[in-house]
Amino acid sequence: MTTTTVASETAISIRNILFPTDFSRESMSALPYALSMAQKYGSKLYPVHISPEPFGVPASLREGIGALAARHPDDTKQGVALLQAHLPHIPYEMIFQIGDVWTELSEIIRTKRIDLIVTGTHGRGRIGKLLAGSVAETIFRHAACPVLTVGPAVSGEPGSIVDLHEILFATDFSKSSLVALPYAISLAQQNHARLYLLHVLPRSASASEMPLRNELRNLVSPAIAMGCEPKAFIEYGAPAEKILEFADELAVDLIVLGVRQPPSYLEATRHLRLATAYTVASQAVCPLLTVRG
Repeated sequence: MTTTTVASETAISIRNILFPTDFSRESMSALPYALSMAQKYGSKLYPVHISPEPFGVPASLREGIGALAARHPDDTKQGVALLQAHLPHIPYEMIFQIGDVWTELSEIIRTKRIDLIVTGTHGRGRIGKLLAGSVAETIFRHAACPVLTVGPAVSGEPGSIVDLHEILFATDFSKSSLVALPYAISLAQQNHARLYLLHVLPRSASASEMPLRNELRNLVSPAIAMGCEPKAFIEYGAPAEKILEFADELAVDLIVLGVRQPPSYLEATRHLRLATAYTVASQAVCPLLTVRG
């Protein structure tokens, strides 16, 4: 196995953050994280609410309906009030749209040059069934930029959950998984957090642990200034199960995973490739940051 090190320059730029919300409790649970990231990185926040396009309405009237919805979101007043109570402290642009949710979101991601999406979800808890039918599932599958998902098992008061003290980065050493490492390192530096590095082997594996543990340690160059030395661990079992167990045991505040870009021609393959991340997002007691390789 070839030793890989990360360059000493690990700073990441998060200038624009997208916070999609339907103002439900599940989606609003991600707001403290969106605010925290915006404050820490000096980002502009884009809270976005997209209503499904009304059936049977002439195209000539849709723009007026969208403007009316933006001025009088009767079913979202509490959510808007909560947003407005926090947003004056950071640069922001609130967006209300009507139309197909992913079509509108993808256009906003492109035109606003979004660097990070922060989203909450109700989750499902079964492999391949996470977020079934929801906006969060679509974002999780298709967004090219990093996504911070706050699942249903995440708990804590807003004042106590925005700071990161323990970060877990799990990798299989593939290029797609390592693309997330600069985010894990940068967040650990920004928050003076402990970084844990984890590699999970099959239960039947007979590989020597020491070379693999050294490989993990070598991922973070000694030239990188860290508040405390990263710790490397080798575990055996199913990746999702071990990541969840490890995160719970170490009481980590964030899990970081690099995920493979799914092929567009085979839906079943998408589920197989994202099954680990799906399971972690739906069951983890802390948020999950996924970065596509």
